[in-house]
Amino acid sequence: MDLLTLAKYVGIFNRQTQAYITTAFSSMDISFSECIFLMNLYDNEGINQEELSSLLFIDKAATARSIKSLEQKGFITREMMKDDRRAKKLFLTNKARDHKAHFYMLLEKWKDHTTEGMDEETKDVVFKGLQAMAEKSASANLIELSEYTKEGNENATKSQTE
Repeated sequence: MDLLTLAKYVGIFNRQTQAYITTAFSSMDISFSECIFLMNLYDNEGINQEELSSLLFIDKAATARSIKSLEQKGFITREMMKDDRRAKKLFLTNKARDHKAHFYMLLEKWKDHTTEGMDEETKDVVFKGLQAMAEKSASANLIELSEYTKEGNENATKSQTE
């Protein structure tokens, strides 16, 4: 599969997943980004905002906005750390805990829908492949990879003519 086809399908899947989560969680007034943060807090309660940003590769300002909104909606609380008053640990409220099973059920429905017709081995290969690609992209030196080099240009030109 060529890169443009892969990018097309990853893009479609990403946009449709966002649309599903937005629709599925709208009755609880939870946005896509808030859902992502909340679901990660279920497995990482007590993490601070900076660590959560790093874990999800989301900038600190976007994290702060979503966390503030989740706090205002009563899903999380923030507690200042004693050793660093700027850092805030994040904790789930009873409201968030009460909704956990429902949230996971909604996400499970999407996973089941999008993998319908795949056997377990295929699902495993797809998930492991996506995980490996995500981990490689997360560790990439984007500046180094995007640098123009004469050799890279010659190789690109050669592969286009073949």
